[in-house]
Amino acid sequence: MRFSFHNPSYWVKSFIYSILLSIISIQPVVSQNDADAQRIIDSFLNLARSNVITARFTVSVIEKNGVNSYTNSGTFTLKGNRFVLEMQEMKVWFDGKTQWAYQKSGNEVTITEPSVQELVQTNPMAILGNYRNKCNIRFCKTSSQLQCIQLTPKLKKNEDIAEIEVLLTKTDRIPQSITVSQKNGTRTVLMLSQFQKKANVSEQIFTFDAKKYKDAYINDLR
Repeated sequence: MRFSFHNPSYWVKSFIYSILLSIISIQPVVSQNDADAQRIIDSFLNLARSNVITARFTVSVIEKNGVNSYTNSGTFTLKGNRFVLEMQEMKVWFDGKTQWAYQKSGNEVTITEPSVQELVQTNPMAILGNYRNKCNIRFCKTSSQLQCIQLTPKLKKNEDIAEIEVLLTKTDRIPQSITVSQKNGTRTVLMLSQFQKKANVSEQIFTFDAKKYKDAYINDLR
């Protein structure tokens, strides 16, 4: 069984996968007045590239007028462009090339080698990985403890995304939430908690261990 865009589990998996890659690859362009905002983003990018990051997350997809809203939560570990994430109904491993998605209810593992183009097709958040010189960034509303950074596409005509808002703590520049607003009114909100950095982890945790899932059905789509 192939995952469908309309399957909530697949949507959440695709969103988190996309956002992890985006955190590593995004290189926004800013005006001189927003140089500090760029430094904040760069600081977090450096953190993501050089450390092992673990966190709990809650992701909510909220359609216009609250129709077909969906929420899920779990944990992830990120190292460079590799990650492992676990939710109640599935676990996903990605070693930088191959992705294994284990669906617990069906005891099935789907193996793929996703491309950037495939990510863009399944989730608009993946567009971030392609932005580089296509994005404006500026400070927006702030509080005593949080800083808000807003990203908007320069060429809005051909983009589905209206804006992306990142909330970070002022003291250690750790992201607390990332909100993606689309032109059609849909909002996707990723909330992060228990965000930690570690010195290292075994490379094996980013690879599916078939010995632990001997009875699982393997659906190899590579």
